[in-house]
Amino acid sequence: MATEHVESGELDRRIGRRVRALRLRRGLGLRACAELCGRTEEWLRQVERGEQRLDKLSTLVALANVLGVRDLSLIVEDRLQGMTCTVTEGGRIRHEAVPAIRQVLSTPIYPPQPVADLLAESEKLRSRLAVAWSAWHGSARPYTALGAVAPGLLQDALNLHRAAAPSMRRTTWALLAETFQLAQRFLYCVGEAELAARAADRAMVAAEETDDPQLIAISAWTSTMAAVGRGQTDEAFEVASTAATYVEPRSSSSQAVLSAWGSLHLFAAIACAKNHRGADAWRHWDLAHRAASALGPAHHNPLTMFGQANVAIYGVAIEVETGRSGAAIARAKAITVSAIPSTNRRAQHLLDLARGHMRQRDFDAALTCLRMSETQSRETVVFNPLARQTISEMIEARRRPPALLLDLATRARVIA
Repeated sequence: MATEHVESGELDRRIGRRVRALRLRRGLGLRACAELCGRTEEWLRQVERGEQRLDKLSTLVALANVLGVRDLSLIVEDRLQGMTCTVTEGGRIRHEAVPAIRQVLSTPIYPPQPVADLLAESEKLRSRLAVAWSAWHGSARPYTALGAVAPGLLQDALNLHRAAAPSMRRTTWALLAETFQLAQRFLYCVGEAELAARAADRAMVAAEETDDPQLIAISAWTSTMAAVGRGQTDEAFEVASTAATYVEPRSSSSQAVLSAWGSLHLFAAIACAKNHRGADAWRHWDLAHRAASALGPAHHNPLTMFGQANVAIYGVAIEVETGRSGAAIARAKAITVSAIPSTNRRAQHLLDLARGHMRQRDFDAALTCLRMSETQSRETVVFNPLARQTISEMIEARRRPPALLLDLATRARVIA
């Protein structure tokens, strides 16, 4: 324990020296820098001496912005637990893969690279997509897993499409739609709402070129998710319900389309719940439940995770969103978390349950759920704004926050 204290003190001193160097590089005096951060000159002096720990993310973000730093690890290094992120102008955490994806989405592929065997390369790309989805649902670090491969998948899918002869364009349109769907899911989950919307729009355009109802339905599902991420719940409901109506006639003859139809109704349900339209939310949830029951307990869509377990956890989310926390907690008791075949979805479900316990003022149960969520995917806790908000509220609500909560807050970067 004494060794840990010494190591922590040395880290504080290194951080202080780095802050001083960055401040001097910007040509800022102590008083001016402190004032821009909203703190006192004495506080900043103590930080630079290593006598004052940077223990709140909001303070760290303010200081980083004043010092012109976007990568927080340039200031606090080891305390970021080995995961790279940057700070936006608004003080939001940004995943390291986002700039590369933004560049691919914004840069035209010209001229296209020649492809010797386009059919073989298309099959390879489809296999890589399947591996990426598997990593997303199965990895304890899904954001790292997907962020590492998404830019390359986008670049290769775009190049294949640009190099394709007209006879192959339907194949490459489909690959583009599926790749943009993957990118949208990643961007949505790391909080990049505008980029997620751009990827979703491009997925829809590509899907419409294929005339494949399942592909169109899944692309509409990504558009609905992107709209929810921007807070546009009315738009989300409109997209989901319109697409569900379009594919419904085909759902009776195709399990894949029925699964996509059910996914659309789940997002229509959550959009209604966020608008406090409980009756409408449950009406759409019932339709999704009917589809999941028809598909059987073994069905889990590899992209949307639609299936009986996913429908059940959406029921908990609807209860939380409509202000029925007690009902959410009761409903969650019937769910076996391990039956959910996705680390990200398990983590999200446990975050919803934590919010329910918080509203019931059961802080111990909320903390237990948050820690369980972290064991499924710490990255989900780091990037989910509601998780961060819940942790902050728990700290503020406790006169003496327990050590387990403070440790979690540090790992989740709510405090640095």
